[in-house]
Amino acid sequence: MSKNITFRLAAYTKAAGKFDPNAPNKGNEDNFYLDDDVSDENLSHYETDVVTNLSSLGMVMAVADGMGGMNAGEVASEIAIETVKDFFGIGRVTSLIASNHESRKKYLEQVIIEADNRIKIQASQNSEQRGMGSTLIIAWIVGNELTLSWLGDSRCYRYNDINGLELLSKDHSYVQELADKGVITYEQTFIHPQNNIVTRSLGDESKKAKPDTRLFSLYKGDIILMCSDGLSGVLFDREFYLENNLLSTYNIEDIIKNNKSSLQACREALFDAAEKSDWYDNVTVILCEITDGLPLAPKKVKTQQENTDNFTEAPKASSKKSWKKPLIIILACCIICVVAAICTIRYLNNNKQAEKSSQTPTQIQTPKTTPTEKVEDKEDSQAAKQEPEKAKKPAKPKKPETPTTNQDNSNKQKETKPQNEEGNKGGLTPVPNNNNTQEQKPSGGK
Repeated sequence: MSKNITFRLAAYTKAAGKFDPNAPNKGNEDNFYLDDDVSDENLSHYETDVVTNLSSLGMVMAVADGMGGMNAGEVASEIAIETVKDFFGIGRVTSLIASNHESRKKYLEQVIIEADNRIKIQASQNSEQRGMGSTLIIAWIVGNELTLSWLGDSRCYRYNDINGLELLSKDHSYVQELADKGVITYEQTFIHPQNNIVTRSLGDESKKAKPDTRLFSLYKGDIILMCSDGLSGVLFDREFYLENNLLSTYNIEDIIKNNKSSLQACREALFDAAEKSDWYDNVTVILCEITDGLPLAPKKVKTQQENTDNFTEAPKASSKKSWKKPLIIILACCIICVVAAICTIRYLNNNKQAEKSSQTPTQIQTPKTTPTEKVEDKEDSQAAKQEPEKAKKPAKPKKPETPTTNQDNSNKQKETKPQNEEGNKGGLTPVPNNNNTQEQKPSGGK
């Protein structure tokens, strides 16, 4: 399949914003490596905009951005690129190494680790070069696959007409860590005042080199862009608005889209836009377009990194954190539900007990009374009601009563006797009945 795949190239590096005619390389601390055929004897060979067949061992691209000031940064980036040349020298790469992603991944990471060791040795032997360092990003295309390894904040993009611009690498930088934590957005990393702080680099005495590696499938029409942060630091990936204001007139996606007919013209347009955006650093650009031999890219719903299983240690650590947080939230919700259920059950049980106690009549123990006492209490209350009435109303003259016989009187005495006895029992003075002794005379008679 590799015999049918064709591509074309363009590359350039410039001191740009750090131009100094009196400095080494005129102030340019960037370096790059580009070889269109790993299998031939022409090292670091390419022709601009010339369609080339992809060999069985593929082609390789690398960018190094030196750090550490005059007489140091350019040395570190040069050591990095020389290490790449050594590992991709004549006869160094075998078909077994190039045959699959895993072997290519291991090989590229060895290149980066060896470059780190060489820079540290050089710095230890020369006091003027202590503290120097460099980024390094390497792309190796074999067949329809791109194996990408890097350390630092130099970048690799892919553009095609179907999915637009896609960032393939992930910066080892302070602002990228803030974006990973959700403190700022990816777009805000461009305008953050500390976006120049690199967290991993070659030559860092405080730690060993830990490169990241990823695998990507390639398609016809893919344009691979590799660059130092002198370009990606001044040009946004695409149009970016802040509070409805367009922050930059130029962006990488539109420049490639409008100049893709010629990679040389595209490279020049990128440099021109960087200069107009007030470049402040060295600028390096490598462009590679897959012109034929592969199918077109499928349409993606959203930009995603491919083959996440091939991420190295740092991305895996972030994926572990991603499932811990939801797990903690789920456990907390379960505990809250259990506590709520227990409280609800207790509340319902208390309500049931309260309802039962309210429905059960309370038995109040009262002293038993005899029927006689009940009658007495009744008469006492009637007598108490009658006494006030007597006090309020004047006594009326009694009507003449019809004379009664002795038998009637005796019957009346029998009827009133129990009442008098009950009255005495209730503590009332009995009223004498005069009908038993004398008859009342009719009033008004002469």
